[in-house]
Amino acid sequence: MSHGEYVGIGPLDEYPIHQLPRPVAWAGSSDRNLYDRCYLNAHDRTGEVFLITGMGFYPNLGTKDAFVLLRRGDVQTAVHLGDGADPRGGDRLEQRVGGYRIEVIEPLRSVRVVLEETEGMACDLTWHGSFDAVQELPHVMRQGSATTLDAQRFAQVGVEIAGPALPGASEERLGMHQY
Repeated sequence: MSHGEYVGIGPLDEYPIHQLPRPVAWAGSSDRNLYDRCYLNAHDRTGEVFLITGMGFYPNLGTKDAFVLLRRGDVQTAVHLGDGADPRGGDRLEQRVGGYRIEVIEPLRSVRVVLEETEGMACDLTWHGSFDAVQELPHVMRQGSATTLDAQRFAQVGVEIAGPALPGASEERLGMHQY
């Protein structure tokens, strides 16, 4: 399917999740920088290991990306992945970029983040929310009469359990999940 080809309904339209009277894959804004992304961070109790990871969909650009950044002591390692997004939005329920994926185990409660061996880095982490997610107030920034940012997110404190791919990290890490 070429980038300019008409795209109508897609797999997500099977579900009652529409916020606008149009196919779910159609962005609600013409802003080319519109995005939908999440990130998680975690650290062990000693402060020796710190991990940040996330994924983003950019529907008006037709792309998606993911990253993992790990700091162990004074050494930082980063992996960045990118790919074209399904113009019908079908890949929103299967959040995957290359060897990176986010699996929703229980919505707003538990997710699994997996990075298959990529550039010498891999991880398999399961994150569990310790409390209910908190919806933040809208973030609106303006420059003159132009809106430069109109966003809203939720945050949730939780615990990530270290997988075998992070040697040297304690088994339990504190973390934050934001969408």
